[in-house]
Amino acid sequence: MKRLALLLVLVFVVVPAAFIAAQGPEETLIRALTGGDISTLNPALVSDSTSIDVSAFLFDGLYEADPDTGAPLPKLTTWEVSEDGLTYTFTIVDGAVWSDGSAITANDVFFTYNAILSDSVPSPRKADMELIESFNVIDDKTFEVVLSAVNCTIWGGAFASLTPVPSALYAADFSDFVDNPINLAPTVTSGPYIVDEYSPGDFIRLRANENYWGGAPQIPFILNRILADTAVQNQALLSGEVDYAFMYPDQLEQLGGPANLNAFVEPLNNTPLFVMNWEDPTSPQSAYDESGNLIEQTPNKFFSDVRVRQAIAMGYDKSAIVGTLGPDGGYLLNGPFTPMFSWATVNEEVTPYAYDPEQAAALLDEAGWLLNPDTGIREKDGVPFTFELVYSPLVDLWTNIALVAQDQLGQIGIQVNVTSMEWSAYLNDVLVPQKFDATIVGFGGGIEVDGIAYSILYSKNDIPGSGFNLTSYVNPEVDALLEQGRSTVGCSQEERAAAYSAVNRIVKEDVAYDFTVGTNQVFVMNNRIQNYDPGAFNDRFGVINWSIGVGG
Repeated sequence: MKRLALLLVLVFVVVPAAFIAAQGPEETLIRALTGGDISTLNPALVSDSTSIDVSAFLFDGLYEADPDTGAPLPKLTTWEVSEDGLTYTFTIVDGAVWSDGSAITANDVFFTYNAILSDSVPSPRKADMELIESFNVIDDKTFEVVLSAVNCTIWGGAFASLTPVPSALYAADFSDFVDNPINLAPTVTSGPYIVDEYSPGDFIRLRANENYWGGAPQIPFILNRILADTAVQNQALLSGEVDYAFMYPDQLEQLGGPANLNAFVEPLNNTPLFVMNWEDPTSPQSAYDESGNLIEQTPNKFFSDVRVRQAIAMGYDKSAIVGTLGPDGGYLLNGPFTPMFSWATVNEEVTPYAYDPEQAAALLDEAGWLLNPDTGIREKDGVPFTFELVYSPLVDLWTNIALVAQDQLGQIGIQVNVTSMEWSAYLNDVLVPQKFDATIVGFGGGIEVDGIAYSILYSKNDIPGSGFNLTSYVNPEVDALLEQGRSTVGCSQEERAAAYSAVNRIVKEDVAYDFTVGTNQVFVMNNRIQNYDPGAFNDRFGVINWSIGVGG
């Protein structure tokens, strides 16, 4: 983690100072949220970033992620694992109570599990439960979860999703699980804070839970302000009217800022990708039929040749793109495993494709794509090398990659027509159905080492309409290695690293994707907030120990 001193700049402040004064700055931490309004605070239903962010202060999960490694730490429960890695026995810690003083029980967890699985509940956590073969309540404090197979991602999946809700406040048949008013204004919580006041589209203020079993929070109130965009957020940070915000490094550079702000820079488990479709986008198909037989797909006229994919990867300057992200803004990606999980590829040194337009041109010549001196565009069998690169400008970095690629690939005879689309249309009409020749998009992997790799490389995830193997990449060796990484009994990092290192090497040789530029994440906090020490995996770690002191 790095702390950066921010440069002083003056800006026009649009957020009224009276708003802050009314909240009591000596006892209130003010956070900026730019992901839209709250949809629900029920942890079994949350899916948008704002709702997830606020809900995490209200409801404790079975465990807490180590801020630096992501490893599960005891929180609401402790646990034991059977020798075969299939049975997890959880025990709720002594003294764990809801904010109304009633005990948190194994039945609360069991109720939440069944609610997620209920046909009447559209929970985004359903898929996480597929690995659970049985759930057994042993007594009020103890429950047993049996898996159908060893899976080292279980902590980031099912166990992360089993954050209990107070079962006594919901109908036993889950008929009110979605529409219960307490989903937007929880009256009983298990976490360090409870809802004090909610003004839709404006703010939600949290008040310290006096009955919090983990210890009394030092900060009485957390005011979450719902702001329109990062520009408003940054102005509020600079004026001191907001204490805390999340941003990307390029936004940090734009912010500048007074000396009373600290920036905490951490790696982000996210991979922006230059995606080259291996199959014909006019008729995208799943890799397998309903019987599990591999389907022979029509190859893409441009990108089915590995020499072409290598040429693309060498044909534009990713190092220059890194330079646009500001100090500590980013780095070259060498595959689907980001620096958050450096242990995963320690056994295999794989370097990114370096910018080499001469070698790229030679590879294109070898592949039969020859330069037409009259047009300046390469051709093969009378077909010009002209393709559409489609993306959404949701992230500035994606735009930057697209424009640099367009310019520099054009210099070696590839005509790239760039098309920008609004996110929802792009997602529904282009990305998910895989109707593109090439695209720029980013994938996040959460706290799982293979969260990205499994999504985009595993062949059975090549399912237009629901899967994210976007290139239609099929490599049985990679499939087997990904399965090995997930099914290692005991989940030894050393054993898993051998599998993931091999994956990294193979996908580079295949150019399964062109991995571009990784970015860091930045947590900006006013230095009047003390004892704040975030990590890449958990920026809320130790929230009960945060305090308000004398700051800038």
